Amino acid sequence: MVLIFSVVLWYLSVHVAPYMIISPPRIVGEIRPSDLGLDATDLKISTKDSIALRGYHIKSQLPTKGTIILIHGIGGCKEHFLPLAKELSALGWESIVFDQRAHGKSGGRFCTYGYFEKSDVMQIVDYLLLESSTQKIGVWGNSLGGAVALQAMAADDRISFGLIESTFTELDVIVSDYQKRFTAGVGSKWLTDYVLKNAGKIADFNPEEVKPIISAAKITNPVLIAHGDSDDNISVTYGKLLYEALGSEEKELIIVEGGEHFGLFETGGEVYKRQLFQFIQRMTNDEK
Repeated sequence: MVLIFSVVLWYLSVHVAPYMIISPPRIVGEIRPSDLGLDATDLKISTKDSIALRGYHIKSQLPTKGTIILIHGIGGCKEHFLPLAKELSALGWESIVFDQRAHGKSGGRFCTYGYFEKSDVMQIVDYLLLESSTQKIGVWGNSLGGAVALQAMAADDRISFGLIESTFTELDVIVSDYQKRFTAGVGSKWLTDYVLKNAGKIADFNPEEVKPIISAAKITNPVLIAHGDSDDNISVTYGKLLYEALGSEEKELIIVEGGEHFGLFETGGEVYKRQLFQFIQRMTNDEK
């Protein structure tokens, strides 16, 4: 019996569980920018490893102050950010919404939690600066998107500012946390590290290098960190640790009372939205 259990555990750890980490479900949104009255162009970016990223470049309704790259979470898609893109457009900001690799209509088989994705964001920055070499560029990431945004900011100081919602500090830690959530608090960090190592071999990346908290310490541009204090997916403790680790002189921490992993805008209401938009407006010395 022990031998059978050991074989089954090995099989799951090598051939099943790693794919659960790196192969998110694909959601393809059907809504288009024009359905919300937005002026937008289709976007196709080729990554350094020749993956086609699909997205939209949303235009501003006012004289443009800059562009914000909106980065969705695990299992998400670009369409989730279209309502936010509409609000940013009304404030004078263009935005890029796109499906991350292995998501939506973009190519790629595996999600690497920022290891490759940070370079994908840098490719989008290249595209934007070819259009306007002096424009201000920001990133706004939620959950996985927040981790990607932090890693991209640390690697590319052309990104002037970031808004980071509900993200994690270290990939191995959050994988262990998620495993315990699904097994009623019982788990083995050694086992999840083993599974994660196998996931890295399959997707050709080093999970040990995915540590947004290390990236945060390298960032000197302005960053706003937001987290709900009732987030059962990613603990608010991680948001606080990221804020403390930031190398930025201009940084802000917002804890949304009663906020869960999803729906911070709904829980935080107008007060939360105003805090975020005031931060963005300050990036152009245009606070209202």
